[in-house]
Amino acid sequence: MPLVIPIGPMYWDTYIYLDAAQRIKLGQVPAADFLAPVGALEYYQFYWLQTLFPAAQPTLIAQWSVLISAAPLIAVTIAQIDKESRRTAFAVLIPFLIFVLCPTNTQSFNSFPGVDGFGIYNRHTSLLLYVLVTALVFLPAGRKLAVVAALSMLALFFTKITGFVAGGMIGLFAIFAGRFMWRQAFLALFIFAAALVLLELNRGMVSAYLESIASLVRLNESLLLPRFLTVFSIKLDVILAAAALILFLFWIDRADLAEHLRSRRQSSTGKTTGGLLDRDWLWIGVTLAAGIFLETQNTGSQEFIFLWPVLLAMLRKTPALDGRHRLIVYCLVAFTAIPTITKIVHGSLRFVAVAPTYEAAPVTDVKTMGLVSARRDIMKRASLLESHYSSNAVTYRQLAEADQLPSWQLFSELDYQMYWIVSADRMVKALKEFESKNGVHLNSLMTLDFVNPFPWILDRDATRNVQIGADPFRTVDELTAAEATSIRQTDGILRPSCPITSARIALQHIYRKALEDRIVVKLNDCWDLLLRSDVKLSAKF
Repeated sequence: MPLVIPIGPMYWDTYIYLDAAQRIKLGQVPAADFLAPVGALEYYQFYWLQTLFPAAQPTLIAQWSVLISAAPLIAVTIAQIDKESRRTAFAVLIPFLIFVLCPTNTQSFNSFPGVDGFGIYNRHTSLLLYVLVTALVFLPAGRKLAVVAALSMLALFFTKITGFVAGGMIGLFAIFAGRFMWRQAFLALFIFAAALVLLELNRGMVSAYLESIASLVRLNESLLLPRFLTVFSIKLDVILAAAALILFLFWIDRADLAEHLRSRRQSSTGKTTGGLLDRDWLWIGVTLAAGIFLETQNTGSQEFIFLWPVLLAMLRKTPALDGRHRLIVYCLVAFTAIPTITKIVHGSLRFVAVAPTYEAAPVTDVKTMGLVSARRDIMKRASLLESHYSSNAVTYRQLAEADQLPSWQLFSELDYQMYWIVSADRMVKALKEFESKNGVHLNSLMTLDFVNPFPWILDRDATRNVQIGADPFRTVDELTAAEATSIRQTDGILRPSCPITSARIALQHIYRKALEDRIVVKLNDCWDLLLRSDVKLSAKF
């Protein structure tokens, strides 16, 4: 029973998963054989789940694939919580299920409802941090906590490195707050390190991954400070409420804290550090700080959802407060927690409600990529864009050469995302016709565009050593010798031109030395095929 879902802004991010899945199927190893914007776990989980459900909607498979790693870890923690309080166990489980089931971000880029195909790995990072924080807060200190924490950090490491750093900040605080004994901390470190050593044996994927991270950091280092400002502007509601809660809890705790400091100064053993730091306002503060850092690279997904386990643990202690203080705490917790979950649920309910009235994509040759829909007027506009772009190529080239898109938020517009699928479908048909007429089969394909799902669509090889999710301004560095060799060996390179954009021009410029001596075949008005010169054809072009 195929599910057709309303297409959303920047939906083409989903196609990166399709590209990676095809590469993994062919034996390629992430980071070692191709560069990716995030860790390998994302793509392996997607590949495994897609293998089980080959006819499934790709975005839903990508969203729910995180359950492969997250579900067993959260289950261990919830089972332990359930031994003490069934109510608390459900209070942890229900939000987790909502966050993992809803393929929706908190930030909206379009007024019409649709599934957010972008930021999936950001949502997964937040979910894994939810798992980690839940374990750190609720599991008793012991080997079980060490194992869950180590595996959560391992999953974060191979999902997105900023999530791993944020988790490390929270985990380090947990150690100093006394949630870990040092021997348990060393056990967690041993498990983590042992897993890295074993994975390094797989074509050196760990060291290659670290090298790709270093390259991405170098390309994006100037964006860090502006991103802090972006996070504060977007999430000011949650940050202000959480900050107010921290200050209020500190004010309530000030007398006990002062007494604890006096006792510590009088003690010569130094054993009171854990009690000094293990305070609700510090837990919330550290988790909030980790979330702010995380969102400098994850802006607009399911940010700060991992505050909830810390807030829940604090709420369990509120019966000890007097009535006025308890009411203030409840209000501040509500202002901190409710905005995020309501935005996520509201976004999902909106696209579910409108989905039956939308039209499915008029495509036949792009496999499950075609399981998307849009409003009738958006679909009509998308069907006209190809002829419009080709008829006004000079105008769009002028915009591209001035580093301007055809519209301010082109990639967030639903008509463009739907048009891209329609255009891809037409190109696939044209390519099949070209191969049939000329008695040729192109074994390997590459695209001079942000995404390259065509090897997956046509079950062909994909060019090795290149970046998937190719953004020339954020992820693609200068051409290397390995990339040049792989590109020259590729049978066919697809070049889109409707519309020509600054990113497409930049990619052609970066790869230009590897594109020399190619036969240019015009598949249709919007797609060219750059054919390797030694490919035998039965007709001339």
